[in-house]
Amino acid sequence: MRVEGLRDRLAEEGVVRLDTARGPYVARLAGGRPVVHGALCPHRGGPLEDAYLVEGMLICSWHRSTFRAGDGRAVYGPACADLDVVPARFDGDDLVVEWPGEPSGA
Repeated sequence: MRVEGLRDRLAEEGVVRLDTARGPYVARLAGGRPVVHGALCPHRGGPLEDAYLVEGMLICSWHRSTFRAGDGRAVYGPACADLDVVPARFDGDDLVVEWPGEPSGA
């Protein structure tokens, strides 16, 4: 999936919701790199657009479940499941999300 012109928008807004055929996701910058993850916390469905990003960790604002931004692994809190994180990269100004099972660059 390619989202045109998202680099500048992420730089300005910090977090952008992506409504996809696979459900809602969130794109954000973490350490200058794009991270695309599920929009809802696996614990109780808290909106992860509001999550705090601290030292490479995403912290849900509802119950403080904490996930590694790079791979979504749950590291603290009540969440019993990892967060879905999808590989993403910039191609010029565009964000390219590399969904599992799709050809690279789709």
